[in-house]
Amino acid sequence: MPSYTAYDLTFKTALHLGRYTGPAQTGQLGLEKTEVYIPADTLFSALCQTWTTFYGSTALETFLNRYQTDMPFRLTSAFPFAGDVRFFPKPLIPLEVADAKDYKKVKKVQFVSQKIFEILLSETPPEFNGDFLVNGGTMWVAPEEQEELKKLLNGETEQDSSADNDITVWKIDRRPRVTLDRETHASQIWHLETLQFNKKCGLWFATQFRGDDQEDIKTEIDTLLNVLGDAGIGGERNAGYGLFEFKEKSVEIDTAGGSNRFVTLAPLCPKGEAELKVLISGDVSYNLTTCGGWGNSTGTPFRRQTVMMFSEGSVLTTTKEESGHLVPLQPTQSGACTHSVYRYGYAWPVGIKGGQP
Repeated sequence: MPSYTAYDLTFKTALHLGRYTGPAQTGQLGLEKTEVYIPADTLFSALCQTWTTFYGSTALETFLNRYQTDMPFRLTSAFPFAGDVRFFPKPLIPLEVADAKDYKKVKKVQFVSQKIFEILLSETPPEFNGDFLVNGGTMWVAPEEQEELKKLLNGETEQDSSADNDITVWKIDRRPRVTLDRETHASQIWHLETLQFNKKCGLWFATQFRGDDQEDIKTEIDTLLNVLGDAGIGGERNAGYGLFEFKEKSVEIDTAGGSNRFVTLAPLCPKGEAELKVLISGDVSYNLTTCGGWGNSTGTPFRRQTVMMFSEGSVLTTTKEESGHLVPLQPTQSGACTHSVYRYGYAWPVGIKGGQP
């Protein structure tokens, strides 16, 4: 089973993880809602912005240009962890449900523990059992992991008595804010959602460094994470949100080599129509997410181009090791941006056992 470098982020403050809501919702980055994980493209962008500040734009351009020939660095999205239990996105595969009342519970699950994840991708997936859900039903764990998390987390924070002594990995708070109209100065109340992890919990992501200079790249990424940890990640950083510390660990992820069906651990943007046709051929199941937002060039904000991507947990088909690409997002308006803008769109494939070779 291949081993990768993983980074465990433990947050010293609450954080807000905004996500582009798409044109149907006026294309805004909402502050009233927060994600509970960091997509790989968002994490990659944060590293690149910090790279420009710390090492300079020329060094970043040199690094990004290498993706045209050989990927020097890849990463997964940052998913929750609790103690030694790592969580993965719930794969979009059919699940056997013994009790009809569990159908709603299945839909609510966002993440599964690594043990459940690996069993789900085996040739004999388990039957869903709603008795082994934690964190308000958003996470599915193995029985022994449930006991482990009870010992680890119960008593660390106040448990909601109405939740039947539920195990809390994170909680979301809504904090009131006031905004003033520029013309009338009338006040209006709105709410900001913030994410707060329990002690010994946080977000983790896996990485892979490639090339003859992989040790140098790793040193640079470690430095960037140190800077990001002090500056914060996500929104509302000027209010002190998103500060974190990190620890480096090793994680083994079974890739089920030889299978042509896979689950991606990072948002995926196909490189052209031909690759798209291969990805959605055969027995697949996927969700799409809209990615867009704003950038900033020499102090002038600009709207980045919007792209559609396959979300984490999607089940797709491929005949090659790597799918996706680094998506150029330069705005169409002339002079709106003075530098290259990209969105990370490479899959992190985990093969499904039993797929056709």
